Amino acid sequence: MAASPVEAYKERKLKGRKPWLKPARTYKGKWIRFYIILGCAIMILIIAIIGPYFTPYDPIETNFAAKLLPPSSDHLFGTDNVGRDVLSRIVHGAGNSFSLAFFMVAVIATIGTTLGIISGYFGGVVDTVIMRIADVLLAFPDTVFAIALVGAMGPNLLNTILALAVIWWTKYARVTRGLASSFRNREFIIQARFGGADTGRIVYKYILPNILPQVLIMATLDIGGMMLSLASLSFLGLASQPPNPEWGYMLYEGKTYLQASPWLIWFPGLVLFITVIVFNLLGDSLRDLLDPKGK
Repeated sequence: MAASPVEAYKERKLKGRKPWLKPARTYKGKWIRFYIILGCAIMILIIAIIGPYFTPYDPIETNFAAKLLPPSSDHLFGTDNVGRDVLSRIVHGAGNSFSLAFFMVAVIATIGTTLGIISGYFGGVVDTVIMRIADVLLAFPDTVFAIALVGAMGPNLLNTILALAVIWWTKYARVTRGLASSFRNREFIIQARFGGADTGRIVYKYILPNILPQVLIMATLDIGGMMLSLASLSFLGLASQPPNPEWGYMLYEGKTYLQASPWLIWFPGLVLFITVIVFNLLGDSLRDLLDPKGK
């Protein structure tokens, strides 16, 4: 049977690619890509966990005799305006940034998934109330809304966590609500009801396992976005407070010396950029693998 014009075009396009790029379009190639990106992400996490034990300097100890030193063999990333080693602060800040990002994503994913399943499975008034609240919150830009909440409650880390949790759960709720609603009347759910399974067992045993892959993909993609949001609020002085090292606040401290000492901006910004890219690629490759149409 002759191939369709679309399939013939894809085959010609694939043949024209470099040989080392062809495996990336196959299912096996997607696994290889996933393992490579996962290895990079694990390496970053290992540095964030054990790196603080091997840093050459105390990240919060000031030394005015060594302030604003350029990168050298003694200080690979230079020093800041009070003589603190930038490399040591970046490594220690990685632990703070990752712990906050993972904690926030876990909390938000749990809240949003729970509300989404309740809304989609039960429907009716419960569904209407939860989704209308989500629609109202989605009408506001998330960063602007978080800034307004933190500004109203006071600039500290706890208020930042609450502000981001208030706005970010809506995406998970809308996605899981749609999935739970589509599963509610499937044959295996109806058979489970006839078999005597209660609501808790149906949700835990049948609906949640079918939703978790999508939630996992969204959570992985949100790690980078959460780190950017936390860094943005820290840059505005609304999240992490001195002297604790945190990448966003390091950018805030370095902006005053951008012309004279640009390394105060370059290195924290570069590390943040690489980290966000790696976790975004990890979420993208995970989505390719878990896509039921991808195999």
